This record gives sequence, structure tokens and C-alpha cells, in this order.
Amino acid sequence: AAYIADPAVVTKTAGGDNVIVYALTCALSFAVGVTIVYNGVRMILADLVPAFQGISNKLIPGAIPAVDCAVFFPYAPTAVILGFVASFIGGVVGMFIVGATLGIFIIPGMVPHFFCGATAGIYGNATGGRKGAALGAFVNGLLITFAPALLLPVLDVFGFKNTTFGDFDFSVIGITLGRAAEAFGTTGVYAILAVLLVVAFVPNFIHTKGAVINHVEEE
Repeated sequence: AAYIADPAVVTKTAGGDNVIVYALTCALSFAVGVTIVYNGVRMILADLVPAFQGISNKLIPGAIPAVDCAVFFPYAPTAVILGFVASFIGGVVGMFIVGATLGIFIIPGMVPHFFCGATAGIYGNATGGRKGAALGAFVNGLLITFAPALLLPVLDVFGFKNTTFGDFDFSVIGITLGRAAEAFGTTGVYAILAVLLVVAFVPNFIHTKGAVINHVEEE
């Protein structure tokens, strides 16, 4: 990217440093960041999850730990990179489509494209091989470009002009609440929030016949 880009722009971005050295430093920083994520994931799986069993047994019987999507990264490292790249490409394609149709440019964000795109690549690889990984992550890239663009007018109403969220789930919730406010006013928003609270809390009081996933029976 540094080689094919405008030399003046790259030199300015590098702050006067050698362009090749700057590009290599950025690449190594990314690799070190990924390594740190992997080591953090191993720490979570090795130490924090077993430690949670005390909470599950004493305070909240039957509870299971919820972990970040990065816990899947060490199991399919190639799918992680493929998913990230395919998602980023989808974000760039979506950026031009949204720019041409809506007059809005959603600059691809590295964090959502890496974490969400890598996860989409892992699941796509598990269900459809390399094509599944690339296609699933590419679709993810499009989704996290179109959804934030549709959320932008909603946030403008609340005073957050030219501001949006990069994740698809945040965008869907924001668009839903925004459209409900337009159609039914604040009553519609409160009604949706009430339903979400019920959905979040009621399952905690429902006793299932079988044990939940990862639940360890007390001896």
C-alpha cells in the first residue's frame, strides 16, 4: 500500500521517516498486536474461565462465562487473516457504493473489520471452507458499512452530527429505536426497551430440563 500510494501523502503520513521503514514498522506493530490478542485469549481460557466456576457454583448457580469473539482466533489463525482482509475489502467496496448512492463516506474502521471480520471468517471457514470464509467476511464488511450509513441520520436527530457506530448490532438497535421514535415518539422507544428488558431477565427464571453448555454439575 505504501509503495503504490502517492509518495507525497505517504511521506507526510510517515512524518518524514523513511517510507519503507515506516511501512515495515506498521506491519510489525500489527503483528505484535495480534500476538498480544492471542496471548490474552490463552490467558482467559487457561485462568479466568476456570476461576469463574467459583462464581457459578456459589453465587449464580448454572451461570456460564461469556467471552469475547477473540477466543476463537487461536483455533483458525489463517481464517482470521483471510476474514480480516475480505471484510476490509467489503468495507472499501461498500464505502464507494454508499458514497455514490447516499453521498456518505463510511471510512473502514480497522477494529470492527478485524474482530468481526475475523470471526466471520472463522465461522465461514468452518461451514464453507476458504470460499465460505472469504464470502462471509466480505458480506460482514458490507453490513458494517451500510448499517452505519443508515444509522447516521438517526444520530443527527440527537445532535451527534456526522457520527455513527461501526458495529452492525449497534447500528441495527439504533436504527430500530430511531424509527420507533419517529413513528410513535418516546412511547415507542420505551416500549421496545421494556420488551428488551423482559427478554434479558425472564430466561434467568426459566428452569430448563437439560444442563446449559459448559455447566459443571456439583459432586
